[in-house]
Amino acid sequence: MQLRPLELGELLDKSVSFWRAHWKPLFRLMIGFQLLSFVILSSTQGLTRKLFPLASDLTAAAKTPDLALPHLLGQLGLLTTASLVALYLSQVSGVATTWFSWSRVTGRGEPTPGDAFAHASARLGVITGAFLASIGWSLLVLLVVLIPGMLMSGLTGYFAASDQPGLAILFGVLAIVLLLVGTVGLMLWFIIRFILMSQIIAIESPSALTAFRRADQLSSGRVLPGFMGLVKVRLTVLVTVIGCILLVVGLVNTLPLLALGVAFGAKFTPGSQIHDVVPTAILVPVQLVEAFIGAIVSPLFAVFQTWFYVDMRSRREGLDLELALEGRG
Repeated sequence: MQLRPLELGELLDKSVSFWRAHWKPLFRLMIGFQLLSFVILSSTQGLTRKLFPLASDLTAAAKTPDLALPHLLGQLGLLTTASLVALYLSQVSGVATTWFSWSRVTGRGEPTPGDAFAHASARLGVITGAFLASIGWSLLVLLVVLIPGMLMSGLTGYFAASDQPGLAILFGVLAIVLLLVGTVGLMLWFIIRFILMSQIIAIESPSALTAFRRADQLSSGRVLPGFMGLVKVRLTVLVTVIGCILLVVGLVNTLPLLALGVAFGAKFTPGSQIHDVVPTAILVPVQLVEAFIGAIVSPLFAVFQTWFYVDMRSRREGLDLELALEGRG
């Protein structure tokens, strides 16, 4: 396969084509990670309902607000922890999927899913260190992006206490908008800032700190003249397209679960959950089907990351020429 710098459309086309050609081994590689994430998130949801019932019972929470806050904080803490564990697993699976894809794209071999998993396992220390660094750095950025919204919230409280409801509503709306924009902006920043970290860890065998720094180097700067030549702009466009594809598939994948909820009379209101009305014996098999479909589709993102990494290395470091001289690519 001859490598060269690629246009945006070519990056998407090669990513989808590679995924379609190798979806079966990619599924075998991903299914364990998907099932483990499913078990962790499902267990956490069940645990939060048991330990913090007021967090999901808004009526009872309204009657005992002094008890509701600890329940809400407890639920938030557990769900955040579970989400971080799931995110860490996605980082590990990204390293494994990258090694599977990279070897084939560059002609360096055809590792089995087991080989790719072993490759990721050998780098768990680096993965963990880089992951913790990325989360720590993101927490600092979070504090910065939320400051405007927090200031507006403070002004909302001040005007409400000063019996100025008009200004309180105005600043309250501004606070909500700024907090939402800040949160969405942080998520996009996190994706772009660390999008190539799994590829760097899988391919370059760096230290955790080197991977953390190099991820920023490869996802910054400019590779072509004009606005679309900015790497972050190119990434934003590509991530949006790939994200929309995965989002549509994800929404279709949840339709059976929603149909179950309707059939069993779920209210779909804040504080109510499908788990409360659908029997576990019916719910779990449907969720497992979702996990299996997710294991089929989710490798597409890691494959895209690998192709983007190859493109960046080709444009900036002559990777395509290096491989051509070696008789590969």
